[in-house]
Amino acid sequence: MINGHGDDIQTELIANFSSNVWYGADNTGLYQHLSAMLPNLSRYPEADAYSLKVTLAGKNTVDTSQILVCNGSTEAFYLTANAFSGKKSLIVTPTFAEYADACRIHRHTVYQSSRHNLLEQIENHNPNLVWICNPNNPDGYCYTQSELTQLLTDYPQITFVIDQAYMEFSTIDTNIIPKIQQFSNLIVVQSLTKRYAIPGLRLGYIVSSQSTIEFIEQYKMPWSVNTLAIEAGKYMLEMPDNDFKLEVWLKESNTLQQQINNLSNFNIIKSHTPYFLVKLNSGKASGLKSYLLKEQILVRDATNFEGLQGEYIRICALSTELNNLLLSNLKIWSRSIIPSSL
Repeated sequence: MINGHGDDIQTELIANFSSNVWYGADNTGLYQHLSAMLPNLSRYPEADAYSLKVTLAGKNTVDTSQILVCNGSTEAFYLTANAFSGKKSLIVTPTFAEYADACRIHRHTVYQSSRHNLLEQIENHNPNLVWICNPNNPDGYCYTQSELTQLLTDYPQITFVIDQAYMEFSTIDTNIIPKIQQFSNLIVVQSLTKRYAIPGLRLGYIVSSQSTIEFIEQYKMPWSVNTLAIEAGKYMLEMPDNDFKLEVWLKESNTLQQQINNLSNFNIIKSHTPYFLVKLNSGKASGLKSYLLKEQILVRDATNFEGLQGEYIRICALSTELNNLLLSNLKIWSRSIIPSSL
C-alpha cells in the first residue's frame, strides 16, 4: 500500500494543497442528510449497494448489471487486479502507485510506459491489460475520448482500465463511459468523492460490460460499501450541481502555476486540471513538505509516484488568498536553501 498519499497528515492546517478535491464544496446539506440516516446503521447495508446502482445507471445511461459499486476507487483497482491475477499489465506512468501495487500483489507481470512511447511498449510487451489514469494523477495530462477510442479499436485483445476519477476537473471531454456498449475490452473506474470533497467516505464504482462486471464481482466481499456511503452517493447525484466552479478554479490554478514557475527553484509541468506537478531544481521534496507543514501548509511529496524520477511536489490550487500564502512560503524556503537567490 502506498505511503505518503495526498492529505496524509492528520493535524490542524491553514491550507491543504495535497488532496485533489474541490476546495469549494459546501456539504452542509449532505451532513444533515447523513445525520438523519444514522439510525439505519442498526441494519446491514445493501450487499451490492443496489439502490445506488440504480441512480448511477441512470446517470451513466447503462444497465445496473454494468455497474459495480466499490469502497472507493482503490477497491476497484484491487478487485480488477485480482480478477485478472497472473496476467501482464502495462501501466502508463507517472501515475498513482496503487495500480502497480494491486497488480504486484495479484502476481501480474508489471511493465511501465510513458504516454510518449505507449504504442511501442504495447507492441513490445503484448500486455493483457493497460492501465491509464485520465485525467492523469499527478500531472493532470488528459487523453481525449477520441484518443482512447482509437486505442480500444486498435487493440481489441487488450483490456483497458481507465481511471477517470478526476474527469470533472478538466474542460477536455475525457469521459469514456459512453463507449462501454461498443467495446467489451473497456473497464472504467470512477470516483464519487473528488468533486464533493468527501474522500473519507470511500465511494467509487466500475462500469463495464455485464460479463466483465460479473467476472470481477466474484472477488468482491459483501457489504464493502457502508450505509452512509450509499446514502451519500444517492444524495450527491440527486442534488443540483450549482456550487462547482471549474472555470474559476482552473483560472486560479493557472495563475498559481505561472507565479511558481517564475521562481528560480521551481519548474511547472503544465496541467489540464487544477492540480499540477512542480519540479524542484534544488532541495528535497520531503524537506519542503516538512518546512511548509510547520507553517500549517500541506503539499504532496510526489517522489513516490510510479515512474516519476526526481524531486517533485504536487499542488492542488485553492483560493487566491491561500495560493498567495503558499507562494510566499515557497519563496522563503527557496531562499533558505539557495542563499544566492537573495
